Amino acid sequence: MRKIDYFDLGGTLYVPIINENISAILRREKYPFLKSIVICLEDSILDSDLSRGMNILENIFQTYEVTDLKVFVRARNIDNLNDILTLENIHLLDGFVLPKFDLSNASEYLSIFLTENHFYIMPILETSSVFNPMHLHQISETLEPFKERILSIRIGAEDILSKLEIMRNCQKTLYEIMPLYITISTIINTFKPKGFNISSTVFPCFESAEYLKKELQSDIEHQLINKTSIHPSQIETIHNSYKVTHDEYIIATKLLDEEVAIFNYHNKMYEKVTHLNWARTIIKRYKSFGVIERVCNAQ
Repeated sequence: MRKIDYFDLGGTLYVPIINENISAILRREKYPFLKSIVICLEDSILDSDLSRGMNILENIFQTYEVTDLKVFVRARNIDNLNDILTLENIHLLDGFVLPKFDLSNASEYLSIFLTENHFYIMPILETSSVFNPMHLHQISETLEPFKERILSIRIGAEDILSKLEIMRNCQKTLYEIMPLYITISTIINTFKPKGFNISSTVFPCFESAEYLKKELQSDIEHQLINKTSIHPSQIETIHNSYKVTHDEYIIATKLLDEEVAIFNYHNKMYEKVTHLNWARTIIKRYKSFGVIERVCNAQ
């Protein structure tokens, strides 16, 4: 299992296994700007396509070669996951996304990864359990022994909204849909203090760049640095949003490198002990995405 940092995932593109571009993407011939993908055998394909999808996946891994692209598979269910694990060269995969993860299947899912311990895992919270804070707490306790191998807790916003009989509006961010925002806030407050990373949800509107940027700004404020994407046109916007500003870099460097308890920068107070965790995230973003270039006016 190669070392992968959560901050290196960027915008994670979900690709249906039956997508005609899947092999070219994996060979880095198409969308070379991608940092991570999830090959999906779950909701993005019909039941009738599963057998064909498994044949495609089997053929892919017969000749698969590892690149810098981080590659994960979202199995349809536990039975399908067990079938995938029998494929030749599947050990070259970086890990699995576990759909519909909750207390009803957690033990069975996790028992698989007691022996298959060379994979990262990313559970998706998207069942009715997300509305029960006690269930979320119990899920977090169940996942605790696997924390070092859990790159992120993913949130299935579309499934959550479906249970509320809500359809997303392209002129609203997830932070403006109050039931969804409250649910995500509870997930953040349950998992983040325990050291779990959390990914932001998909923005389902391909051509609403303004609102995607607005949602990304709030993602960053909530420390949701990895975002699910269902269209490659969104990736550049996602990655650009993760670049740090020059001021953020200066402040973070000062907090990490200098022996000062407190200092002022542009009329705002910073405390080393209080703001150290924030500073570490800024440096990780800087290493993965760089700094926003300053625009200089021509004289």
